[in-house]
Amino acid sequence: MRLLGKVAIITGGARGIGKAIASLFAGEGAKVVVVARTQSEVDEAVNEIRGNGGIALGLTGDVSSFLSVEQVVDETIRNFSTIDILVNDAAVQCPIGAFVNTDIKEWIRNFEINFFGTAMFCKAVLPVMMEKRKGKIINLSGGGSTSPRPFFCAYGVSKTAVVRFTETLADEVRDFNIQVNAIAPGPVNTRMLDEVISA
Repeated sequence: MRLLGKVAIITGGARGIGKAIASLFAGEGAKVVVVARTQSEVDEAVNEIRGNGGIALGLTGDVSSFLSVEQVVDETIRNFSTIDILVNDAAVQCPIGAFVNTDIKEWIRNFEINFFGTAMFCKAVLPVMMEKRKGKIINLSGGGSTSPRPFFCAYGVSKTAVVRFTETLADEVRDFNIQVNAIAPGPVNTRMLDEVISA
């Protein structure tokens, strides 16, 4: 029970990697807040965790809206009093295809979710962590952050931005005993991989 009593927010926590992280954290004793856009998927993930004896709160939220992000953080504090861990897993891959042919609005939307969503959640939880002088933030960087990824331009570039943001933020909050890291899990059998295969 390495996370006994810790409170963890996991965005994109209703399916794929995020759901697996939420389940693992709950199994290690954390109080888990599962955040995703689809209520039915959030309910399913929370019910699975509770069915296995874990403690979970399910919240629907839009990571691209700072108002929604703040509401998730406020509700987490209202239910669990604090926040110890943030995992930014919510992401999209689209648009897929040559950059010249992509819809620029879709391109911008990718950044709103993948990069700005990550940044906004960090901004919302940091005051809590800084006050207690302790915290862990894990950002999922994903494919394309270490080398070019043709035809997945928006995804690769947004995830590269996540890496540099993570490095910069880690230096800024080091004196508050807050660790900020990015991880790239590689190909995993999730809905995103199905999108790659289809493309």
